[in-house]
Amino acid sequence: MASAFGVRLRRLREAKKLTLQQVADAVGCTKAYIWELEMRDGQRPTAERIRAIAKVLGVTMEDVMGEPIDQVPQASPEDVAFFREYAGMADEEKDRYRQALRIMFPDKGQGGD
Repeated sequence: MASAFGVRLRRLREAKKLTLQQVADAVGCTKAYIWELEMRDGQRPTAERIRAIAKVLGVTMEDVMGEPIDQVPQASPEDVAFFREYAGMADEEKDRYRQALRIMFPDKGQGGD
C-alpha cells in the first residue's frame, strides 16, 4: 500500500506527465526504485535523492515530503509550489498574473487586490 509520500510523489510525477523511467533516468536510479517509493509504505529515500526528485518535478523538497499546510488544508502540493513561485516574483510579474486572471475569470472578483 502506498504511503502519503508515495501518493504525493506519484501525483507530482503525473502532473508533470513524466514516466517512472524518465524520473529514474533524471535522478540516477532504477524505474523499480521510483515505483517502490510511490507504491510501498516505509520507503526512506535519502535527502539527496529527495532533492534530485524535487528538482526533476520542479518543486521543493518540502512539496515532495508533504510540508504541512495548516492555513489552507485543501491546497495540493502543486498549489503550494505555484504559490511559492508566485511569492518569489517581482511586483510587476505578480501584477501581470493578476491582470491575466481577471481577463480569464472576470466573474471571480478582484481576488484580494
